[in-house]
Amino acid sequence: MKGINLLICLFSVVIFTAYAGVNNNTKFSDFPVTVSTGHFVSKIDVSVEQEHHTDKWKQYIQKELLKPVNFSGHYRIIMSRNGELPQDCGNDGWVCGWIVDKLTGKTISELPEFNGNTKYYSTIDNGTPSPDSFDVEHHSNSSMIWVSGQNTPAKGKKGEAKCANTAYIFKDNEFIKLVSSRCEVDVGGDSNADPYLP
Repeated sequence: MKGINLLICLFSVVIFTAYAGVNNNTKFSDFPVTVSTGHFVSKIDVSVEQEHHTDKWKQYIQKELLKPVNFSGHYRIIMSRNGELPQDCGNDGWVCGWIVDKLTGKTISELPEFNGNTKYYSTIDNGTPSPDSFDVEHHSNSSMIWVSGQNTPAKGKKGEAKCANTAYIFKDNEFIKLVSSRCEVDVGGDSNADPYLP
C-alpha cells in the first residue's frame, strides 16, 4: 500500500511540474494557426449593438479591416490608444480594442477582460493616464495574446488598479486565460520594498 501511495505522490509531482513548466514557458508557437490568405471581405458588418458606436468608430474599424491579418489566422486586432475614441471607449478607456474577423467583417470581441474591465486605463504616480504602460503582443500565426500592464476596474465595479502580465488563448471567439503573473518593478537595493505592483 505504501508503494502505491508513493507512486501516486510521485506521479502527481511529475504532472504538477510538467503543467507548471508549460505555464512558465508559454510561447506563441505553442498555439499555432494557419494564416488565411483569402476571400476577405472589404466592408464591415455592424451588429445591432454596434450601430450605437460613433461614425468615427465605424470609419476606424472599416479602415483597419482592409489591413493584413495580424492575429490568429484570419483576424485583425484593432487598437485605439491615447483616448482617440472617447465616446466608444469611455472617458476612462485610455486603451481599448476589438477583434475583427476578416472573413466576415464582423467585430466579434473586445480585448480580454482584465481586472473587471475590457477598456484599459492605467495611471502614473500623479494620476495622469499612461497608455505607454500597456503592451499587447499578438501574431498572425498564433491564437495566443499577451496583455501586460495596469488596469482599473470598470465604472461601478469595486477594486483598485492591478498590474499583471497575462497570456490568453482565443478559442471559439472567446479569450481563455492561460497564465498570469504580477508585474515586477525595480526596487534597487531596498530589501524591504515590495518588488511587485498590486
